Amino acid sequence: MATKPASRISTHRTTAAKSSAFSVHENPYELAPWTSACTTSVDCTFHQLAPYIGRIKTTIARYLIDEYTSPGDLVMDPFCGSGVIPLEAALSGRRVIASDTNPYGVLLTRAKLLGPGQEEEAIDRLHSSWRGALRRRSKQDLRQVPQWVRRFFHPETLRHALALRDELVSHEDWFLLACLLGILHHQRPGFLSYPSSHLVPYLRNRLFPEEQFPEMYQERDVLSRMEAKIRRAFRRPPPRRARSSVALCDSRKARVPKGLKAIIASPPYMNELDYVRDNRLRLWFLERRLPEERDIPKSNPEGLFRDLMTSTLARLAAAVVPEGAIILIVGDASRGGRAIDTAQVVTSVFQKSPVLNAFSLVRVINDLIPDVRRSRRDLSGTKSETILVFRRQSLRRLQVDQKKIASAARISLMENS
Repeated sequence: MATKPASRISTHRTTAAKSSAFSVHENPYELAPWTSACTTSVDCTFHQLAPYIGRIKTTIARYLIDEYTSPGDLVMDPFCGSGVIPLEAALSGRRVIASDTNPYGVLLTRAKLLGPGQEEEAIDRLHSSWRGALRRRSKQDLRQVPQWVRRFFHPETLRHALALRDELVSHEDWFLLACLLGILHHQRPGFLSYPSSHLVPYLRNRLFPEEQFPEMYQERDVLSRMEAKIRRAFRRPPPRRARSSVALCDSRKARVPKGLKAIIASPPYMNELDYVRDNRLRLWFLERRLPEERDIPKSNPEGLFRDLMTSTLARLAAAVVPEGAIILIVGDASRGGRAIDTAQVVTSVFQKSPVLNAFSLVRVINDLIPDVRRSRRDLSGTKSETILVFRRQSLRRLQVDQKKIASAARISLMENS
């Protein structure tokens, strides 16, 4: 018996949506154009600097970049997360602008786009920073560290890790700081914590009790593990990357560039993921405190998500060149047992905005999210995502529409005079 394909695609073509009743799911599906197989073994290893829950598949990012942009084009991701789309764009020779409100995501994106070009350079920087960290070690007062953080580490491991963290932050060495956060917690020997999970930080002391596994609770050498991490990162390093810019900012306040060929982004999944909770240990190490809530507030998430999309995209849309695209990867959501069609919410934003009405919905792609990308223990949360491709009208079409609008305005003036 034939198996149901994991990913499907709609190739519906339409002019700018005219009716609010239009559904992005009303068309027949075909097999998705990217592989559903794991590509970790062939991807650029900078993608694996540190884990990030909810990051999109590299195959999706690569396909969309290749399909809708060309080398030298300017691509923007105002919700960059861990930098999958920006890195793939840079690897393909596109110029990149990226931003996010999540400091951990921005750190990873900066590390991937602006990191050292050679392994030897990264190792030299580590040794220089380690000398500075040793001078800072005696100043680390673990009594100032929250108890929930201290529970994850041997005291001497934590003292060295914090000293290195402070040294790296003082030099704004985002690449090495990303490597440090990447080895912060796991149960494997190459990591710094007591036995714990790798994605969401939970201690596994019941599964690995200290009396049975004493070696897992001993001090761990930070320097040798950082060296090993750097070597892993440079197994398949990126070649020379195109010019890039990364900012820590609200997407509604992101710099509006000129000449955007495409906005390709995966907006927040309407609180299906809790980024602060899921990344709390790395976020604390990054800022020595937990950040303020950066997720969409839980009251009226659909309305706030709609407002976020409207204010962000309407601002940036004017910078998209004719024949350019806005491509959004959105996840399904549910509230109180009620399914929320996030793709339809986004489509209605384009329908109702005078600025975004210059874009036509030309493609809809549905893709299932594998269990490994979902952080909930019961594998709940977002199970599928929809890719919406909106394309700006051609210059000729815009000129024709502008003439029609001007003509209609003159007729209206004449009739009212």
